[in-house]
Formats: sequence, C-alpha cells, structure tokens
Amino acid sequence: MVGLITGVIVSFYRYALHIFNVLRETFVSPATLHNYPFLIKIWCLFLVVGFFIDFLYRKYPRTSGSGIPQVKGIILGTVHYKHWFAQLLAKFVGGLFGIGAGLSLGREGPSVQLGSYVATGIAKSFHCNRVDENYLITSGASAGLAGAFGAPLAGVMFSLEELHKFLTAKLIICIFVASIASDFIGRRFFGMDTSFSMLAHYPKDINPYLQFALYILFGVIIAFFGKLFTVTLVKTQNLFQGIKISRWMKVVFVMSTSFLLCLVLPEVTGGGHELVESLPHLQQGILFLFFVFVIKLLFTSISYATGFAGGIFLPMLVLGAILGKIFALILLSVFPFTPEMIVHFMVLGMVGYFVSVVRAPITGAVLILEMTGSFDHLLALVTVSVVAFYVTALLKLAPVYDILYERMPKDDIEETHDVESMGKTLIVVPVAAESYLDGKKISEVEWGEEVLVVALRRSELEKIPKGDTVMQSGDNIVLLLPESIVAEVKEKLLQKGIE
Repeated sequence: MVGLITGVIVSFYRYALHIFNVLRETFVSPATLHNYPFLIKIWCLFLVVGFFIDFLYRKYPRTSGSGIPQVKGIILGTVHYKHWFAQLLAKFVGGLFGIGAGLSLGREGPSVQLGSYVATGIAKSFHCNRVDENYLITSGASAGLAGAFGAPLAGVMFSLEELHKFLTAKLIICIFVASIASDFIGRRFFGMDTSFSMLAHYPKDINPYLQFALYILFGVIIAFFGKLFTVTLVKTQNLFQGIKISRWMKVVFVMSTSFLLCLVLPEVTGGGHELVESLPHLQQGILFLFFVFVIKLLFTSISYATGFAGGIFLPMLVLGAILGKIFALILLSVFPFTPEMIVHFMVLGMVGYFVSVVRAPITGAVLILEMTGSFDHLLALVTVSVVAFYVTALLKLAPVYDILYERMPKDDIEETHDVESMGKTLIVVPVAAESYLDGKKISEVEWGEEVLVVALRRSELEKIPKGDTVMQSGDNIVLLLPESIVAEVKEKLLQKGIE
C-alpha cells in the first residue's frame, strides 16, 4: 500500500515538474531578453512564487530542504510529523514551485520525504507500533526514490546504506516490495525507458591497464571535487543564515538570481536532467564547461541555503557528469581515443561525485546502472566508486546527509512522543565487523541504565544472552528500553554497532 500510493504521488510530482519546466523554458529564455515589459511581469511572478514558498517553509519547517535528514530523524526518533497530510501537501507544492521557478534543486529528496509522509499516514491509520512504523517509513523512502528515478534497486540500497545502515530479512522484504510497487506505478506513467536517455558504450579498444589507471586517477580527482561540494554547501548555509538582513530580502535575491540565470544561462537552472542528456552533444570547450560547473555548484548551494523544498541528489549527478566530460575532453587531447569516451566518463563522473558526497558506493553504482540501462560499465563504476569512497575517507569527509542531519533542529522528547502513551519498545542494534561491539562481552558495554539486552540473533537462531556472551560481527542485539529515551540513545547505540 505504501509503495503504490507513493508511486502515484511521486509520478504526479515528476509529471507536474516537467510541465512547470516546459512553461519556464517557454516564457523565460534568452529569446525573451528584449521584451522588457514582459520580463518585469515575469520577474514579479518569480518574487511572488518565492514569498509563497517561504510562507510554506516557515509554516511547516519540517518540509525544508531535501527531506532525507528529516527521514533519518524519524527513524532515529528525534523528529516527529505532527500534521503529516498538511506537510505532505506543503512539500509537494513547495518543491513544485521552487524547482519549477528554476532553483537548482532536485526532485529525489522531496520524493523520499513524500514517501515517508504516506507511510506515516498509513501507520497512524492502522495504529502501528513504533517498530512497524519505522519499517513503513523506510519502505516509503525507498518507494519515493524508486519512483523519482525509475530505479527500484537503488531505492532499496539507499535505505540500507544511508537510512538504516544495516540489514534484516524483514527490512529488505518490506523495502523491496514497496520499491517495486512504486516503480510499477511509475512505469505506467512514463513507460519503460530509463531515466537518462543516453547511449553509453564501454570503450573496448583501449588497453585495459591504461583504463584502470585512468579510473583510479579520476576517482581521486573527483573525490576532492566532492569535498568542495560539501564544504560549499555548508559554508553557504552558514553565510545565508549569518547575514543580518531581513528574510524577505534574501528571498528576493535568490529568486532574482534564478530569474536572471533562466534568461542568460538556463543550463544551470532546475534539477539539470535535460543538461545531462544534452551534454554529449554540446560543442563548448573545457573552459565553458568548468564555468558551468562553478555556476551550477554555487547556485545549488544558494538554492539549498534558502531551506526551500528540494534536494541535492540530481544536481550532484549533473555536476559529476560535467566533470566527467571535462576529464574526457582532456584525455581526447592527449590520447587518440574515440568520442564515445565522453559519455563513458560522464557516467563515471555521476557515480564518482555521488559517492564522494554521499558516501554510499553501492547505491551510487546501482543507481547509475538503472538510470542509464547499461551494465557494460559495471567494473569501471565500481572502481571509481571504491576509489572515491576511500579518498573521501582519508579526507575525513562525513557523508553530506549526516552533516545536514546534525545541523537540523531536532524535536524535544516531549514533542516527539505522546507522554500518555509512552511505554517500552524494542530496537535492534547490528554488530558490524571491527565495530565497537565486535568481540566484546555483553557485560563490557555501557548500554545505559534503563536499557535491557533481551536477545541475541545469530544466523537463524535467537537466544537470551548472558553477561559473558561474546558478540560477533553479523549478530543483531535486541534491546528493550523506555520509549521516552529512544530519541536520546538510539543513535548512540547504533553507532556502537556500526562504527
């Protein structure tokens, strides 16, 4: 049910965004530059749209940004949707008007949060307990991403790598069913074509050792650009919030910037889906592409700093594709490669940039494979992903959604829970290899005064542990604790099992 309803809502969201983008490109383009009375009217319309989105943001602050940090907060118990249906409508409309007005934001984050709103509504309708509600919310998030990109496997992997960070049989069945159901609905709307219409061929006539060396070099380079993205995003947020001018003036600045870019450089406006598909055919040189990269990066950071509904997922892929083409053009000037190398490295650039920013290598590889429909690039994708992942680890760069989650205001415990209905609840902590819990006895861990270890699941068996029971990687520890302290201790307990 969560998957089907999310699929319908996200498909309408994608279709409405397409209509708004067509309208924007029709009425606000370089062709209208000399029609000054018309441009003034359109500029005023942009400002009205900006004030309307800002009103939604201030009335429903939980709908701000991509929505993925909010979903993480729901699962960890630090965030609560008080008015889920009103917030769902605000997220839908806010994202539609913001991206439709040219802000450099993506549809995937809002789609993930829309799925979590659907799940929350269904969980409340069926009076689900906290554990089942979390399963439904994770399923809704998977369904949202699957519907946004037509990539059900990527939706599954995103929930495992980014939201839960561990795997159980029940969890994977829930998110698989929801993602497939959402993708089924999406394909009724948009057909069976892949999300990106690009002919990407693997270059087979090149020395494989040279290719492998180039993949490693590209993975290292793109990791540094990934750090640039994260740092720019955070610094722009700080600057936007720190400037001592009224909020309405900031909105005027951002919407006016969007209006001007729609007129003079429309390539950097909106999510950027069309830019990726047109990149292989653009004849501009390296300097122009780098200029587009810088403007897209800055405009994405400014757009996200407003707090308006919209994600950074798709803009990240666009920036990676631009870097991939730049790298390919440099190679073509040095080696006698064929032009098909351009699309090949665009694909590698998308996955490398995503992994260097989000730190989810499996999700990145699966997402790009599903969005391009070409599995010839699997070895190259995995190589670039692994290199980008470990270089960003050496750079001590935290995943961007973890950073955004830490910066997001949390609910008080009294706001997160209904005091009258507080009771006991169960949470499961996985034991990852080389984590804090791996190899320790139950009695050696400070679980907390009100936390009770009630079961240890190993393979297909579940047993009641003793104080001297040694935990091993692959175990799942079942804890019983008061619902009132879940928001306070759950994240710390999960970190012990994962890190």
